[in-house]
Amino acid sequence: PNNQGRWMINRPFIPFAILCAILACGQLSNGETPPKPKKLHKEALKLAKSGAIESSLQYFRAAVRADPSNYEYMNNLGVTEMRMQSFRKASYRFFNSLKLSNGEYARAWDNIEELKAFVSDDDFITFYHDWLGLNDDNSPIPGLDFDDVSYGIKHKTKALPVIDYETFFDPSNETARSYATGYKPYMLINGMNHWDLDVLGNKEVLTEHFKSSRVDYYPHNMREEDVRPYFSELGSAIDNFENPTGLFDNIDASERTAYIQWNMKDAEWDKMKELGMDLPPMFRSDDDWIEKCFREIDRVDEFFIKTHWRMVLIGQEGAGMFNHKDTLHSASFQAQLAGRKRWHICSDAYDEQMYKAGDVNTFSPNYSKFPKALDLECYDVTVETGQMLYYPQNYWHQTRNLDPFTMSVSGTLVTDSNKDEISHEFRKECQPNKRGSRIFTYEERLCEGLLQCMNHWQVKSWEEDVTAEFEIIMKKRAEEL
Repeated sequence: PNNQGRWMINRPFIPFAILCAILACGQLSNGETPPKPKKLHKEALKLAKSGAIESSLQYFRAAVRADPSNYEYMNNLGVTEMRMQSFRKASYRFFNSLKLSNGEYARAWDNIEELKAFVSDDDFITFYHDWLGLNDDNSPIPGLDFDDVSYGIKHKTKALPVIDYETFFDPSNETARSYATGYKPYMLINGMNHWDLDVLGNKEVLTEHFKSSRVDYYPHNMREEDVRPYFSELGSAIDNFENPTGLFDNIDASERTAYIQWNMKDAEWDKMKELGMDLPPMFRSDDDWIEKCFREIDRVDEFFIKTHWRMVLIGQEGAGMFNHKDTLHSASFQAQLAGRKRWHICSDAYDEQMYKAGDVNTFSPNYSKFPKALDLECYDVTVETGQMLYYPQNYWHQTRNLDPFTMSVSGTLVTDSNKDEISHEFRKECQPNKRGSRIFTYEERLCEGLLQCMNHWQVKSWEEDVTAEFEIIMKKRAEEL
């Protein structure tokens, strides 16, 4: 370690004269650059010239985030990461620089050749494959063609069943009826026709009503399993989407693929309902037991926050969640309020083919590294604004936002098919002397409420509840007509 106690590693030495040649010091590539990114880039170059490579990194990243179309900034960030032996990330920057310049930026080509001196041919091919799979709009770069590099999905996929809300509980529609039990994934259409999405999916409206709400902000995306959030107010996080500011010295926030996970409190959820959120009965079946179990002991918000029970998810294009299964073994729904989101969903029958959480990028698996993934047979679906999606317990799922601003509301569900598994998880968490915490730390009053809930789930049928409520809704609609 150095005298600040930070561990240092040996890095390939590149003399400044060579560094300046491959960094294109002081040159602009995309015409007039806005003052802020230009200033950030200038400071990064100054630090790099002085030998403060680690310090320069956050400025190079900030410059790229402020002006993501500038292929020179992208290239220079890659050179800095190459000097720090972050060869995978460096390769991504050089590929992006070529993508932005339509393959014409010579320095990026030179740096790719430089990079190849530090990595094996197999590693370089892996970097290229993985970069191709990072975003839906990445495509092969002319001049970087490899016979053994393929990208995209090669395993079997199928369309997710589409169910019309108007016929969801129709006794004569056995196909739709078979999904009411909650054992199968599906997309629901016409379930949000009466929602005011111009209000609910509007970031200005959100900021007006929830500006100070606390959210988990991921300026560095949630594509990887080990990322950790920054705590932020919603208004600040949304503003940072449009006007990225600030330096991050310990994370890579160079891409505009930020993600907000907003664990909603009770009053916030009620406000969303005031603004027009009106969930179908099968997606609000928890209202009754949450009221009974937690209201009297003042533990509703604690339950919501600690279990991530109800959330709003907001992300930029390219943001998303790594491939995983939910810890609680719960079922979930999502209602798309704005933009489009791509989903890859797979049954737990394919646990072996998925390896472990975060291993397989299911939108473009590395089949050489994870050969069992070729045997997958899963769902690949894009959910549009105004559509809803449901998946049962233990299903693998990975997401990717496809538009610059996407927003969805999500909820966890206890159904007839998963109540025993969820109860088992909660009982493990409610051991006073347990070691560690997978979901939440033990709290006596919260666990008292959970015990009451678990007893309630055993005597009340989820399907019967939602069917009865649906029939009431449809009767009211018929009377209105």
